[in-house]
Amino acid sequence: MSSAAAASMFLSGATLVDCYTPLEVPSTSSVTDRATRLRSVPSSSKRSSGDGTSSIRSNRALRRLHLSTSILSKSDGSAVVELGHTKVLCSVHGPRSAAASSLTGGRVSFNAGGTINCEVRLAPSFGLNPQTAVSAAVSSLDGRAGVGQLRSRATTQQEIELSSGLADAIAPTIRLDRLPKSVVDVFVLVLQSDGSVLPSAITAASLALADAGIELFDLVSSCSVAVIDSDEKGSSSDKSNKCELTLLADPTEKELIKPRGEVTLAVLPNWREVTFWEQTGRIPPGTCTDAVELCRDGCETIYRFMRECLVMGQVSSSVSNSSVGVVKT
Repeated sequence: MSSAAAASMFLSGATLVDCYTPLEVPSTSSVTDRATRLRSVPSSSKRSSGDGTSSIRSNRALRRLHLSTSILSKSDGSAVVELGHTKVLCSVHGPRSAAASSLTGGRVSFNAGGTINCEVRLAPSFGLNPQTAVSAAVSSLDGRAGVGQLRSRATTQQEIELSSGLADAIAPTIRLDRLPKSVVDVFVLVLQSDGSVLPSAITAASLALADAGIELFDLVSSCSVAVIDSDEKGSSSDKSNKCELTLLADPTEKELIKPRGEVTLAVLPNWREVTFWEQTGRIPPGTCTDAVELCRDGCETIYRFMRECLVMGQVSSSVSNSSVGVVKT
């Protein structure tokens, strides 16, 4: 079969046609200029919508959200999550025998209850922001950075950390005691990364598990908040003083270049329990408490869209300039 025929067959039978808008691929000469221009993090109460449009959003608002289930016909459950320019696709296989799992590597250990295997992979050389491409580029012997080179297919440290965080977040919600000697495989493919990758993966995995008909205690919703310095242009004499900090809900990758810290939270909304909490950076206790509360508000907002998605099959939201929890459909 020719490549043109295969492409036409894929486009005619796939559901994912035009479901995401990739970021433009920068030229090698413009990568450094764009990375330098994007070093400054917006500190005002209004910031870019994060979805490529000219609209703005407040520091407490989420980006445009799109959720859809039953995307892949050969999976027991599947879901796609689009959060601004972050695009994540998840497929669930199982419950099935542990020997049939492709993630066990043929090693089967006895387990009276069920087990869950999670794997997160990044699409190679796709959806990378310019500053991320520069930092991840491999320099050649002559000192030139290979921005246009393909990323290695070997599992990276970021993929390992994302897989571990995903397993920790969704494992408590699955009734593994109802799946004796069985395994559930969760595959997540990051099509495009522009911040909040782990929360998007957790949300997609929870929707895919529900779409597969696996018994759950509750859906898992996740959100992240970045903590940045409000006054980055202060004089050198003011550096000894404590600068005011700003919280940014659902930060983009531009806003995560130089953050003071980041908080990621995954919760069971109906049970009011936290399944995953990750904090990076040095954040004052009071600011950390405010960041966690903002994460909880974001999780509750995303959870409402997740419930509607399971009923309707897909749901989309628009950016609101009001606080988290008032995002309009």
